[in-house]
Amino acid sequence: MFYSRQRGSALVVSLFIITVMGAFAAAMIRIDWSGQDTTAREVFSTRAWYAAHSGNEIVLSKLFPLGKAASEPLACDQTYNFNQEAELFSCQALQVVCKSYAFKDSGKPAKKYQLESTATCGTGQFTTTRTQEVWAKDLKQ
Repeated sequence: MFYSRQRGSALVVSLFIITVMGAFAAAMIRIDWSGQDTTAREVFSTRAWYAAHSGNEIVLSKLFPLGKAASEPLACDQTYNFNQEAELFSCQALQVVCKSYAFKDSGKPAKKYQLESTATCGTGQFTTTRTQEVWAKDLKQ
């Protein structure tokens, strides 16, 4: 073999390898950033979901207190703001809207309640809002 004909080929190969490896590194950085973005959104989404769930449970415990046979109708038909409780989940807002509806159940008057809880968690581009709706029926006879 004549080494004089192969001069500079290693330089071309090494530049090609460096370019390809640089492209792979850039792609990996982008994938890693995308994964971190997705994880942050999932965390805030889960916090918002649990905060909304807790809001519904708080209002349900006011509507149907333990140790009482009937519901507390005065506890509904209003909007509850639990912003201080929302801070436990690192959230900004927690609001529960309660509405009551009268209906006939087997010819007897009865009530059902609609609760819609909305929680907002996160900041900036990671702000996530979750809403849960719960229906409850008064079972008093």
